[in-house]
Amino acid sequence: MQDKASNGRADAGLPPFMQPFGLEAFMELNRPTLAAMAQMNGKVYENIASMNKSWVAFVNRRLKEDLAVPQHLAACKTVQEMYGVCSDFFQTAVADYQAEFDEMSKLGKSLAEETASALQSRAEEAPRGSRHN
Repeated sequence: MQDKASNGRADAGLPPFMQPFGLEAFMELNRPTLAAMAQMNGKVYENIASMNKSWVAFVNRRLKEDLAVPQHLAACKTVQEMYGVCSDFFQTAVADYQAEFDEMSKLGKSLAEETASALQSRAEEAPRGSRHN
């Protein structure tokens, strides 16, 4: 009768696969890299949260202004008033979008700089730490 554990094949008598080192040694070997990645991910998360907060505040502000336009137009009594409301709306919208895109660019630049700085500082620390061991 065939042995179900070996799928009918005879054991070749090979020794079990030997691992060169255990999981703990592998984790210790990669600890500096993991620490650098954790620090970088923290910086990325903080900056993305800041970008999201800024964008949500901007969209909220713009929606309030966008939704107020029909009321302003309904209150107009002349074509000149309608022209003024539309002109003010578009000038304000363009200025708001331009300011927000500038802010997003600054936040994006900050994200890139802080991420690179975190990686560079960890890269500089890694050789010093390995020399002490």
